[in-house]
Amino acid sequence: MREVLMVYLCGVILLLAVSTTIDSEEEVGLDHIMIAAFGWPVFTSILALKAWSNR
Repeated sequence: MREVLMVYLCGVILLLAVSTTIDSEEEVGLDHIMIAAFGWPVFTSILALKAWSNR
């Protein structure tokens, strides 16, 4: 469980760090960045289950 939490937190930190390089001209709001940062484990799990069930 500790490894899963560390991977999740590293992913969140990475996405938030990358989001600081986005220019304000690109019109990407903070809400989109937060959804991407905190929602990726859910979407990744769903995609993995779909791929696993289609094998």
